[in-house]
Amino acid sequence: MSDVDEPGFSFTAARDAIVRRFGGGLLGAVWMVAAGAAATRVAAMFKDLVVANRFGTGDALDAFLIAFALAVFLAGSFRSAFYSAFVPRFLEAGAQRGPDGASEFLQRALLYPLTLLVALAAVLALCAKPIVEVVAGAFPPDKRELTRQLMVALAPFVVLDGVAGIYTATLNARGRFVTAAMVATFPPLMTLVVVASLSGKFGVYTLVGGAVLGAALEALASAALVRREGIRVLPAIVRPGFEGMEVFKAFAILAGGGVLMSANTVVDQAMAATAGGGSVAALGFAAKIPAAVLGLAGLALSTTMLPHYAGLVAGRRWSEMAAALRRHALRVAGAGAGMALMLALVSRPLVRLLFEHGSFGPADTARVATIQSLYALQIPGFLVGIVAARFLNALGRDRWILAVSVSNFVLNFAGDWVLLRWMGVPGIALSTSLFYCVASTSLIVLCRRAIREKASLQTL
Repeated sequence: MSDVDEPGFSFTAARDAIVRRFGGGLLGAVWMVAAGAAATRVAAMFKDLVVANRFGTGDALDAFLIAFALAVFLAGSFRSAFYSAFVPRFLEAGAQRGPDGASEFLQRALLYPLTLLVALAAVLALCAKPIVEVVAGAFPPDKRELTRQLMVALAPFVVLDGVAGIYTATLNARGRFVTAAMVATFPPLMTLVVVASLSGKFGVYTLVGGAVLGAALEALASAALVRREGIRVLPAIVRPGFEGMEVFKAFAILAGGGVLMSANTVVDQAMAATAGGGSVAALGFAAKIPAAVLGLAGLALSTTMLPHYAGLVAGRRWSEMAAALRRHALRVAGAGAGMALMLALVSRPLVRLLFEHGSFGPADTARVATIQSLYALQIPGFLVGIVAARFLNALGRDRWILAVSVSNFVLNFAGDWVLLRWMGVPGIALSTSLFYCVASTSLIVLCRRAIREKASLQTL
């Protein structure tokens, strides 16, 4: 396998340099993924600056953001569920049948996900008009029509971004966290280039072109990198077989759980809407910084923990796995508690620095800072919950995760309803933090039960 991808640049050399910088092992992998996610967000920030310069806050950008939000929701939900369903089974196939078995497994597992992606894109395009009537009914007719056209044009993005997710999942399963993070910067960079060079001629459609071309570039690059690992990347036109069906079933279960978790945010906003003017905005501003912290830390843990635990499962190393869970949960809980305390202590000056300008006054700062402090309390529970959920994913206990997601949705709804009446809008943030604490505790208990079952079966 050559170390040179193109003259003047080598993915392998760049990857190895980053690995040397962050170190090996699981902790190094976590830092590498976090750094890669941060780099992607920086690229997206520069893209947003160019978009703001070219489009301002006009109707065209409004229409694109509504259309793109649904396309991103579909593709993002697919990527998250596929990653959790695919990685453990891919590593198991490799452990049992070697590299050829892993390659065959990927080929067999591709058919159903690709069919689903095409179906999702077709539904988005064919149902764009009624969807726009629901989500953007307040827009004037010409703006609704533009939103519909943009939504139809974005349908290929769902397929291409989902395909990129399939191959980056394979890279992460192989421990190629750096290369997967590198190709994730392609979409915002492509959008930046297309908008900067062509927006004067094609207007808002350059945003569509940038998104579609960026997803295509990420898919092609990640597929090429997977191929360099010696794994065949084209789907086998055969029946998926038992293993392929197992991936698809796990995907469906995990997608259901992911939708329920995403719905908690909608419930929070709907509850806040009943609390008077400005409540939804205050809740939204208060959630931004905790969400940014959780986005980076959560992605790093989620991406690295699953291949680590799945590798232990493939090797039937149950005692080592149980010890790893205890160690990781304690360390992540400690780090999360430290982050939560720090954010709570600096909440008011941080809100004042970031938001207290123009119409956002001192009273708004006090209100948002209080809510933000309560939101910060979710950090340890959220992060420990990710570790535990990935542990259960690796053991194939996806239905247990769905059951916890259902109970969390009910608990969050009840907590919002009760605490909103007791504390006002800050009660919604406290409810979120409490339900993540309960969820992480429940998941840890289930992890201990699952590993005991595996260990007892091994001794029989």
